[in-house]
Amino acid sequence: MAKQNNGNIDSPAFVAMSPLIACFLSLLPIASHATDEGWTLAKEKDGISVYTREVENSPFLEVKGTVSLNTDVDRVTELMGDGNGCAEWRKTCKSSEVIEERSEAERVIYLVLDLPWPTADRDLVMQTTTQMGSDSRSATVLLVSDSSLHPPQDYVRAESEGKFVIKAIDDTQVDFTYIMHTDLGGNLPPGAVNSQLTNTTLDELVRLRKLAES
Repeated sequence: MAKQNNGNIDSPAFVAMSPLIACFLSLLPIASHATDEGWTLAKEKDGISVYTREVENSPFLEVKGTVSLNTDVDRVTELMGDGNGCAEWRKTCKSSEVIEERSEAERVIYLVLDLPWPTADRDLVMQTTTQMGSDSRSATVLLVSDSSLHPPQDYVRAESEGKFVIKAIDDTQVDFTYIMHTDLGGNLPPGAVNSQLTNTTLDELVRLRKLAES
């Protein structure tokens, strides 16, 4: 993947990150919102910030995580993976497979989440779309689940929607943000899921940063 000076990133480099969605989903985050209103800082540690907010007509909280990575976009992209197989830093990802490639920027990915006992594993069918920033230094990856794209399997089907934003500050620093909301389906008590959301998000961003900067 090519880099330009002053933090500019070649478009193909960011477009190649569209499969990264497969590697991000776990006990995370249905509705991603256009505004930044209503967020409450839930936890902040070592430069990583995690926010939550309520979502209309849903008992599950939405989460936002932000972190600056002292690395380049090539390394971040490598850690995101290509959608086939789980990323190393996603400990709740059991399997991930690209089941349809619609274009360089659009894919359909089937994921299975390995949730802690006694919770049954979940699966997701995600559409991912990569949108390039006009400044050639950022990209937004949109994801939305659509269960009609893959038949039911031997798992409880979850539904999720969100976005990830990757922005190159310069050749050695990348800001990463995600906003996600997930309904894990089944009979899980929302309170139990919401209570784990902040720590789960923080732990995975810690893992991502450690790998990115090693």
